[in-house]
Amino acid sequence: MEEIIKSYLTFKVDGNVFGVHVNSVIEIMEYSQPKSTPKNLPYLMGFVEHRDGVIPMIDAGCKFGLNPVKITEQTCVIVLSINDGNGGSFEVALAVDYVSEVLIIEDEQKQSIEGKYKPGYVEFAYRDADDMLVLVINSDRIFTDTDITSLKSLKEE
Repeated sequence: MEEIIKSYLTFKVDGNVFGVHVNSVIEIMEYSQPKSTPKNLPYLMGFVEHRDGVIPMIDAGCKFGLNPVKITEQTCVIVLSINDGNGGSFEVALAVDYVSEVLIIEDEQKQSIEGKYKPGYVEFAYRDADDMLVLVINSDRIFTDTDITSLKSLKEE
């Protein structure tokens, strides 16, 4: 029987704590200045080299409706693999204030927030040992199909 992974990487953006399932995380990198690109997507910082190619770098603050990420020594980039809506995957680099820790969250600890929180990418909430609220996102829902199409076309340019 396959064991269900209940691990979530947590990170901070503008004083808020978010989490993402570790299965979506490819790598955590130090921040590096992205190569500029036309700013037709307000959350797109540019493109960064990753392995044998380039991937879009997203400002998590802008994407989540918060203040833009302030670049400091603690700023990190989380490389995520997301579903592209066509049965494939697409990699994005998510710039965050800093990465916190990995949490194990059991099903009974998850607080449903359906209908209480507007963005459809927030899957559930969790209160950690310090009573800090963690909003756990579903990485496959961060971007709309239109967003993914736009990011792919910019990458090809």
